[in-house]
Amino acid sequence: MDMSLPPDVAELMQSFASGLRRVLGEKLVGVYLGGSVSLGDYCAGSSDLDFLVVTDGRLSPADLDALAVFHREFLTAHPSAGRLEGDYAPRECIIPEGTTVPVPRCKRGAFVPEVDQVMLSADNICNMRENGIAFYGPPPAEVLPPVSPDQVRAAVRAMLAEAPKPAQRPEEQADKLLDLLRSLCALETGKPTTKAQGAEWARRHLEPRWHPVVDAALAIRRGGPAAGWDEGMARSAAELDRLLRERYAIAAQPPS
Repeated sequence: MDMSLPPDVAELMQSFASGLRRVLGEKLVGVYLGGSVSLGDYCAGSSDLDFLVVTDGRLSPADLDALAVFHREFLTAHPSAGRLEGDYAPRECIIPEGTTVPVPRCKRGAFVPEVDQVMLSADNICNMRENGIAFYGPPPAEVLPPVSPDQVRAAVRAMLAEAPKPAQRPEEQADKLLDLLRSLCALETGKPTTKAQGAEWARRHLEPRWHPVVDAALAIRRGGPAAGWDEGMARSAAELDRLLRERYAIAAQPPS
């Protein structure tokens, strides 16, 4: 376990993993924490806690019911568990591109037993394998398959092709811009990338006139006041989004 983790995150994940051991018993292979906290870009006010639970075989209806109860009780006892986002994947279903079938997941701390599409991607698997922090089980590199840079790039292209979510609040607009910058950086490197790395990529590749909106977005992510994100800043973010999508030939699919 990475002892440089914020103490509250480490304590929460230790309790989470202990609870999963009680619920799943021998079916539990590993509990891994990835995302921004594993990549050194964790922001207490805005970052999710992205996890992956690997199981030995598919979970039974009784397992799913027990997990639903566990998540409800855990969220009541630990309100910060509302930041938990993750998947429950059978080891045999995990491939470099994600999983071969949709798997149960957790959304904002709540258990979702039935999912109609594969949510994990090569970007997620690579992050968990190379950077994931084990709270139970073997090191993630012993459990998860290797992922190539081109597989990461393909996953990022697929995500960029999805219709972007509406962004009304300053925090949402800033996050949307940083997500795009992070994705473009990942296309260049073929590696899982943080929003801070995406902002640095933008400073290297974009004209100086775009730097203020990038810096403002990063400041909001790091807990700065949203008051500085006025209508002019929102217009700049939208204009930069359009420019980058045209420059890098990103065509988002319309919402279904």
